[in-house]
Amino acid sequence: MVWLLGSIIVFIALSGLMAAVDAAVLSVSHPEIDEMIQSGKHGAGRLREVKQKLTHSLAVIVILTNLINVLGPILVSQQAFKIYGPKALVPITIVLMLGTIVFSEVIPKALGSHYAPLLARWSAPVIRVLGFAIYPLSVGLAWLSDTLKRGQRRIGTETQIRALVKLGQKGGHIEPTEGHMIFRTFRLNDRMVQDIMTPLEKVVSIPAATTVSEAADIIRTKEFSRYPIFGESPDDVQGMLIARDVLSMLSDDKAKTSITSIIHTPFFVSTEMRADKLLLEFRTRHQHLAVVQQSNQTVGIVTLEDVLEEIVGEIEDEKDFGLR
Repeated sequence: MVWLLGSIIVFIALSGLMAAVDAAVLSVSHPEIDEMIQSGKHGAGRLREVKQKLTHSLAVIVILTNLINVLGPILVSQQAFKIYGPKALVPITIVLMLGTIVFSEVIPKALGSHYAPLLARWSAPVIRVLGFAIYPLSVGLAWLSDTLKRGQRRIGTETQIRALVKLGQKGGHIEPTEGHMIFRTFRLNDRMVQDIMTPLEKVVSIPAATTVSEAADIIRTKEFSRYPIFGESPDDVQGMLIARDVLSMLSDDKAKTSITSIIHTPFFVSTEMRADKLLLEFRTRHQHLAVVQQSNQTVGIVTLEDVLEEIVGEIEDEKDFGLR
């Protein structure tokens, strides 16, 4: 009798453990794994390997689960038959069926999903070892699974990430301002330079014939850090002037020098360029201002600040705050 009860408990426990491990491995996410690796948690590296070879890992779990679920009832039924005879088969079958459903499926999978990072991390090394032990079987099953798959699931799409951000906001894991910036970042792909630029009629430029002293007067009045330099017309773009270069020239007693000696090569963009691509161009070129042209005609300027404001909202400097 004791051996029979012990066999039933062991079978249900092993079956439940495999169900919990299966749920944990499927539920744990790659960001959670990366976080555990950065924290130096035991088994996190092995867990990454398990997730990277998910089909093979699941094949190992499926083989072990079915081995337990097939051999367990057979061994338990044999012991029950020896002790009680044929009349015990029906009650034992009912007990095993109910025990398997409740204690080997429903509860373990719920716990496995809830404690996924912990359980998956501790079970990962065992899965890897068992994977080598039953390598031919697991590889064959993984190959069959991959063969039967049709198409690919799209994971990590913009819609899915937006949904995750909303869930994070509702759960209090993501601040409203953080979520707002994430949503606005996705908008960069839909915004063009013409949507965020400063039109030509509002651009403060400096003529190419201006001296350092004259440029300094303009800078004191307008208080911008960068200015486009135009020649005879706005379409004749000579370069870009940085205010600090003018201050350096003044300190070196070069007030009468032409600003053409300190201007930088202009950076041109089209009105149709996407804002996200413009941001990458600014970073690559180490530039903060670009001249916007359409059909070789200057229509405005766009700055790094214009792009960043699409993400974080209006940026006010000390001058803006002082005017309020």
